[in-house]
Amino acid sequence: MSESSQTLEVCRYIAGTRQRSYPADVLDEARKCLLDWTAVCVGAYDAPEAARLNQVLRAWRSTGQARMLWGGQSSAAVTALINGSLSHCLDYDDTHIPSVIHVSGPLWAALLAVGTDRGCEQALMLRAFVTGFEVAARIGDQGVGIRLNNSGWHSTSTLGRLAVAAGVAVLLDLDEAQTAHALGLAATQASGLTASFGTMAKPLHAGKTAMDGILAAELAQAGFEGATGVLDAHSPLLRTLLQDPELVLRMAPFDAVWEISRNSFKPYAACQLTHGAIDAARQARSKVAGRAIARMRVDVNPLAIKIANIRKASTPTEGRFSMAYCVALGLQGHAVTLQDFLPARLQDSELQELADRLESVGDETVSRTAARLHIELQDGSQITEWVEHAFGSIGNPLGWPELETKFMALVEPVTGCAAELQQYLRAFGAGPSAAHMFDLTVPRTGPPA
Repeated sequence: MSESSQTLEVCRYIAGTRQRSYPADVLDEARKCLLDWTAVCVGAYDAPEAARLNQVLRAWRSTGQARMLWGGQSSAAVTALINGSLSHCLDYDDTHIPSVIHVSGPLWAALLAVGTDRGCEQALMLRAFVTGFEVAARIGDQGVGIRLNNSGWHSTSTLGRLAVAAGVAVLLDLDEAQTAHALGLAATQASGLTASFGTMAKPLHAGKTAMDGILAAELAQAGFEGATGVLDAHSPLLRTLLQDPELVLRMAPFDAVWEISRNSFKPYAACQLTHGAIDAARQARSKVAGRAIARMRVDVNPLAIKIANIRKASTPTEGRFSMAYCVALGLQGHAVTLQDFLPARLQDSELQELADRLESVGDETVSRTAARLHIELQDGSQITEWVEHAFGSIGNPLGWPELETKFMALVEPVTGCAAELQQYLRAFGAGPSAAHMFDLTVPRTGPPA
């Protein structure tokens, strides 16, 4: 790497984490991410993906000190694969909207796995999280994450590996040269297809991202070498993924803004691209007031059409990526939480008929957090609802009270320690390790069968 290398600048930023001063509000954002991460992981305890992962990974007989959310220990990489996949099972996890990356899912999974395996202090893990978040968010910003998703690549999976490699490099105290190799090794494993959205493979993306990022950093620590310069302006990673030899990666300076302050948390258990439409439907509910609907149209960002436009949702996973089903839920006054994607609700004939009346239209002038819902009633009258900032987005954020309500709703049915766990996570950063956190996440009924 030359002195002018953008990759070198990133590696210096990562290697300087232990000496950097972090504002209190930035560390508090990292705690919010951890609280939300824990909630969606524990809430996914009985998801079918959890049982199948447990079945396969138990047969690996991996050993280590890394703590699993449902109890037990394993190697850091295997634990991160399990916990990272859990984080994305419900599609209820947070999103950095500018880059379209679910950073917390794989990153917290990896850091907690390595941290409990190696006895890292909580304060270092918080710093490592912020560093990994800032790196990945900058790579995916300025349209890069959007281009990746439009090209069929899952940005969480492709760019998330770089977040994990960066964060774990901090825990392992890698120097600049080792960090460059870790990033190169993470980049060469980049994968994850948007074609997998609506299937069990999507949450697997987050788990595999966590696992591969750990592998990259641990290999680099051992002297294993990868391609350096993957984040230079000519970025061989992005030029290859996007098949664009003219692409130039321009990362914002690290002192320009804290990207973690532009993170968003989900109030609804569905793809974030449906949230503006859900809000519009909930606004329209009182105006419809039981009157018969003839037809509906929702104008959304074109990315929503590509990612979240499953017409007939027959499984919980499909429902979370069905704009029509989510709008129908909003119009009927449902809270759009986990229970609304269970088979009984999905098979509701009134919801299905309402969803069939919706046409989704892509409009470049509509942002990814906005939506315009047009409703034509059978008596000929018209209703139009416009939502500029969906609840949970940067312009209309969830605060601690809303996050804690979501946390309790997801965690309390699973573990008897929800209140204690919530208090523990609010204070995360002061303790010597994260081990006790996992004593509080064990389900009442034990590991998934």
